[in-house]
Amino acid sequence: MTTQDSGKGDDKAVAVASRAVRMPVKRRLTLVAAAVVLVLLPAIVMVLITWAGTGEVQGAATWASIPAIVGIAAAMSGGRRYAVIVAIVMGFLAPLAIVAGMSPVSGAALMAILCMTVGRLSRVGLQKSGLLVPVMLSWALIDPPAWDGATTVNRLDNGYLLWMALIFFVGGLIPALLVSYLQRKRKPVTLAPHSRSEAMTYTVMITTLVTVATFYVLDNPKMIGGAFLIAVIMVMAPIGTAQTLKPTVFRVLGTILGSVFIILLVSQVHALGLVYLIGLAFLVISVFARLSGLAWVYYVFMVPATACLNSTTLTEVGELGKQRVVDNVVGGILVILATALAIGYSQWTSRRGEATDDDDEVAAVAATA
Repeated sequence: MTTQDSGKGDDKAVAVASRAVRMPVKRRLTLVAAAVVLVLLPAIVMVLITWAGTGEVQGAATWASIPAIVGIAAAMSGGRRYAVIVAIVMGFLAPLAIVAGMSPVSGAALMAILCMTVGRLSRVGLQKSGLLVPVMLSWALIDPPAWDGATTVNRLDNGYLLWMALIFFVGGLIPALLVSYLQRKRKPVTLAPHSRSEAMTYTVMITTLVTVATFYVLDNPKMIGGAFLIAVIMVMAPIGTAQTLKPTVFRVLGTILGSVFIILLVSQVHALGLVYLIGLAFLVISVFARLSGLAWVYYVFMVPATACLNSTTLTEVGELGKQRVVDNVVGGILVILATALAIGYSQWTSRRGEATDDDDEVAAVAATA
């Protein structure tokens, strides 16, 4: 990335943040309410479907909210066709991820393939929504939900795998169609494609870090919140080198404050249902803060929100909070080190005189989109 390109990117980021701050409170509240409904609706639908199909309320059905986040992001960035494809892919990959998680080698290999796909999507500017696919699938890969009240998961049970495929497919499809319908009168989002050299560096970075992290987490099964580490790497890894250190520091500090919040929460709350309600309230606060340009508030409240909503016992709430601190610190350090290496490589190639990577690939894809 050239200095000129970096400057333009920074200006755009500042402009977007300014618009978020100027957004009326009523509109921000409306968007928060819509996001919460779109995330919860697939879970409610799948709870009813699994209850009708099995005769019992299946807690695993609430995992439909996980692909719902992917469906929302895909529809907002790439439109209906792209979002539907993503939902179909999530449905097929969910059972594959559950089975692959039985071995650290197979799990790491699957995540490597997904990371390389995300790197390829960066050529046309779809990596921000694409990266959510491996992030969300990492939960099914590392710690899939139990079924029929069992204490352990049978990753090879065909019935269970079919239900999880349906949960992830419907979870991604419902918000994809609804968001596309709500945005039918808006102009398509202008994507920001990246050069071949930027995409290559980004792909190598996320593939290497995520593959090693996945292998380590699966090889240490006591890390129930190991998906946090993968999420940190995927979300924080930049294309280029602009503004990497500052958001990383903010995220680490926010994580520490949020984890202290969790410790206080666990000491005062003794009902798991109340923990879920508190997690939902924290989620609303974090999304509102994000729309308001208050990144530090977002980081503080998103930590307890994810810990509460991803827990099945009160003990797990505190344990997930502790792991989130370690994962964010480790992930942030890894991303900073990898970015430093990318900077050094970029400077080295510049001194040698790097060949132009202009081609018609991005233009051809954009023309057919």
